[in-house]
Amino acid sequence: MLRNNIGIKYLMFTLLIFANLVSANALKFLPKNYASILYVPDIPKAYDAFKATPIGQTLLSDSGIGLESLVTGIIEQQLLSMKYTKDDFDLFQKELMLAVDVDGKVTLALGPVKNPARMRKILEGFFEAETLKNVKFVDNYLLYSELPQVGGGKIPTNLASMLQGNLAVTYININDGKVQYEGYGHVKIENNGLVIYQKLDPKNTEAKNQVKQLQTTKPIDILSDKNVGGDFLMFVNRPIPDALRKSLIQPLQEKLNLQGANTSITGVMYMCADIGSTLAQMLNQEAQSQANVSISSYGVVFGTNLKMPGEVKKYVTISNERYGVITSENGNEMYILIKPDRMITYTVAPNKYKPGNRTFFTSIYDPKYIAGVFINFEPLINSLLGKKIKSSATIVTFIDGDSIITQGVVK
Repeated sequence: MLRNNIGIKYLMFTLLIFANLVSANALKFLPKNYASILYVPDIPKAYDAFKATPIGQTLLSDSGIGLESLVTGIIEQQLLSMKYTKDDFDLFQKELMLAVDVDGKVTLALGPVKNPARMRKILEGFFEAETLKNVKFVDNYLLYSELPQVGGGKIPTNLASMLQGNLAVTYININDGKVQYEGYGHVKIENNGLVIYQKLDPKNTEAKNQVKQLQTTKPIDILSDKNVGGDFLMFVNRPIPDALRKSLIQPLQEKLNLQGANTSITGVMYMCADIGSTLAQMLNQEAQSQANVSISSYGVVFGTNLKMPGEVKKYVTISNERYGVITSENGNEMYILIKPDRMITYTVAPNKYKPGNRTFFTSIYDPKYIAGVFINFEPLINSLLGKKIKSSATIVTFIDGDSIITQGVVK
């Protein structure tokens, strides 16, 4: 009898979670042809959980770097100039839903907010009109989408049960008519760190063959490039099948401007940066000259038929190489070099670029990884606090059996 009661209670609890999930307004904006989902049902809860970890305290609290107070102060100052208060900025008080469709198009839902018209005016004070052209408010939710129409997507069957004990859930469903993949994941606090896990299983023979090919393909030797160094590294070290690349990699590459126009990219790329050194340089300079300091970064995207981006209006020759230059509104420049099989980018003049220390990368990089993101927070913390505290974020993807596993930890 006791066992039956426990079973009934568990069933009722599960049904309650599912009922709440079904009524979650953010998920009604799922596009029909979504390939991946990130859903955070309670943003403040997730934020507070991360803030309570050692790395959260170091980065966010006033006893550490104080990023929370810094960001809050900037926002409050801007709000005050617009005659608003912090209470009017309630964009991150409940849900977040991020979805990417089969073509790599992004949809983001945030909210709900109390006053959409007021929030729209506030956002206009922070962002340019071009940035806000894909933003609208529907049922009090901020909705950003690169699609002409959203909604109509079916909520994954097991998404409700995956919420138990987790701060966020993920889901991937890729089906381009030839290959099929599906899998769930989660984000939670474990051992005083933020843990990310995603399992992606091939669902047909073609997909299984792709996984085997990924596992046996020899990766490029990223660390043989002497320009790789610093405290940030993002990489994909072997060609990725189109279905996976479009849904999982292409959106990030586009946001980081790592694609050229009229290209056929393989998915292979890497980008590194030296954030801690740049910050230290800024702290040692006068305030009026800090605007001229940009993060020193270096990136490579492999492909064929690579063309110079249309935004390039200026060319310079450095060490007998012809670079296209894109200048941002704040005066920072990106230098672009086109080779037959790759596009190379710098955010400082190539002859002034110096790679940062690569010890962090070499200590954790493994050729079995298909893709990854490595961030070493130690130089950043040392620049701001003068303390050597080991802290990092690592996210890697690899093959385990027939499955593609992505796992990461921020600690």
